Amino acid sequence: MKKLLLFTAIAGTILAGCGSGGGDSSAAAENGTGTVEVAVPSSSKPLSYTGEDGELTGYEVEILKAVDEKLEDYEFNIQGASDSAAEIGIDTGQYDMIAQGLILSEERKDSYLIPSEHNGFSLMKIYATGDMEGEIETLDDLAGKTVAPVTPTGGVFNLLTAYNEEHPDNQIDFETSDGGIPTSDRLKEVDAGTYDAFVNPSNLGQDEIIEEGGLDLHITEPVEVNPTYFMIHDSEENIELNEQVGEALAELKDEGVLSDISNEFYGEDIFQYE
Repeated sequence: MKKLLLFTAIAGTILAGCGSGGGDSSAAAENGTGTVEVAVPSSSKPLSYTGEDGELTGYEVEILKAVDEKLEDYEFNIQGASDSAAEIGIDTGQYDMIAQGLILSEERKDSYLIPSEHNGFSLMKIYATGDMEGEIETLDDLAGKTVAPVTPTGGVFNLLTAYNEEHPDNQIDFETSDGGIPTSDRLKEVDAGTYDAFVNPSNLGQDEIIEEGGLDLHITEPVEVNPTYFMIHDSEENIELNEQVGEALAELKDEGVLSDISNEFYGEDIFQYE
């Protein structure tokens, strides 16, 4: 049945393209059925990455596949894309949905359709030098320490900025950088003593980087826990899709499927932090 729907959706898209001179390119059909174009990172293990067999897999990818199985009227076409390409694509309607371990912001609420159910959590942790165990455990402990630079937008910047606003007598000194330094390099800089600590979401493959690099780091418990969501292109055609994705995620959560996928890719059930 789903293969027939996929064929029908593709055929309908081709016909629609022949008769249309432009406008919103959202792939989901107007009657609440069809192909859903989904963009995910292809090298953000364990969140989303290309496996040894050349197929996309990872925490969010497997959740998307499970959601797809529940939606009889839709067929997900999951494809790899850089974060910037995915963000441009969802704004233009090239993609119906993106998955990047995204947390809510006012800008995202205004720009996209957000499913009623989250797909997991972003666990913000501190990665400190190995000799800092017991000395660095919370954000309070970062005052007076050298903290690796953060990008001037996003969750880490917002977290540290909010902390400083709430703690004028215990400021965390940090700088911003647009350099796009990979997570692996930042962890190595902490290991080398260039910085005392690095604050980062823990779903970006740090455990594998630390193990493969033999890094001596102390990892704290989460200092902040934020739900993560799929973002859906804001169009009238996608309203039904958004509702069904939220319902499917709620069912998968109740069935324990999301916890199983979390244990598979993160080695722990991140829903314990809910």
